[in-house]
Amino acid sequence: MASILPPLSLFWRFFLGLLVAALLPLLVTWYIARSEATGKAQQLAVDRLRIEAVRVAQRADAWLNLNYETLAEHADTIAIRSMLPELQKPVLVAIASHQPWTQLAFTVGPDGMSFTRSDNLAPIDYHERIYFKTAMAGQVMGQQMLISKTTNRPSWVVSVPIKDEQGKVLGVLAKTNGLNELTDLLANASRAEIGGESGRAILIAPDGKLAGLTGAVFDKELRDWTKSPIFQNRESTRGGVLEYDDCGPSTTTFTCDNGRPVIAVLEPAKFGWLVAVQMDRVEALRPVADTDRTMGILLFVAVLLAAAFAAIFAPGLSRPLVRLTTIAEDMSRGHFDHEIPGTDRRDEIGGLSRAIERMTRSLRLAMERLTKTEAG
Repeated sequence: MASILPPLSLFWRFFLGLLVAALLPLLVTWYIARSEATGKAQQLAVDRLRIEAVRVAQRADAWLNLNYETLAEHADTIAIRSMLPELQKPVLVAIASHQPWTQLAFTVGPDGMSFTRSDNLAPIDYHERIYFKTAMAGQVMGQQMLISKTTNRPSWVVSVPIKDEQGKVLGVLAKTNGLNELTDLLANASRAEIGGESGRAILIAPDGKLAGLTGAVFDKELRDWTKSPIFQNRESTRGGVLEYDDCGPSTTTFTCDNGRPVIAVLEPAKFGWLVAVQMDRVEALRPVADTDRTMGILLFVAVLLAAAFAAIFAPGLSRPLVRLTTIAEDMSRGHFDHEIPGTDRRDEIGGLSRAIERMTRSLRLAMERLTKTEAG
């Protein structure tokens, strides 16, 4: 079957040969270097994310535990157990004033109506609140992320049961906490420590409500993150690495066509809370892009050098061959008076030149004998 490609000249054959010889080891080196760089870059990113996730989780643990222990200690006092407003009120005011993020400290009676409050508002019905039901059922602690009825802003309410000496639940001690402490914690999460400009820390409450996010401003509504890959993989990826497409902090569906691939490390916190620290995969693999750029430059230089060597050395090979081809064609027409070039060369072209010279002498002698024979 005839080739559909035109025959290559010596220059192009020489150029392609040099190119293959130069590029093949470079491509193998590139593949190996890229594989190693990818593994090291991803591991470095994961290590940085894990360090920051542990740091954020530890600080969140301290804050969450402080709020719980404050209530647990005061719920065991005579003043709170008395279920007398005149005794409870000073304690609640002290709780609210001692911790600046506490918006309200209050007790709730068995009927779900607020009994005593640190502020002077009228009683409010809390009987449908999850934190009230949990503590009233005798559980150690109740908690809920919600829009506070008092401040009309996202808040975390924590509660503990008030029990008498026999263990009977008399009511619930609770306090409403602003999220500023948490949002400041996440806002101050150093992107440089996380590993780049795209790094951010995320804090999710046990019910899937978003409690804090680096760079986010919280308004008068709660963000439901129960459908986020982070929350849905909180058990299977606990303390591990998760890769997914991030659709942005304001999304509610968490499904999109133009999401950014990210790498995240999940770290559990106290009371069922979850910390995640993530960064863009592109940024995590930036050292790989640097490797690609360096190897791309080397490949370009290799192509230029191959072209330069071909341009320099190919004519030195092609010109003698073209001259010998012309001489051979003239010999086929009976012209034997050419001076054969390159007979003094010590390479293959020199050997070919000497062979043609010998053949020329032999043909010349043969033609002379033939001529004399025909003349005689």
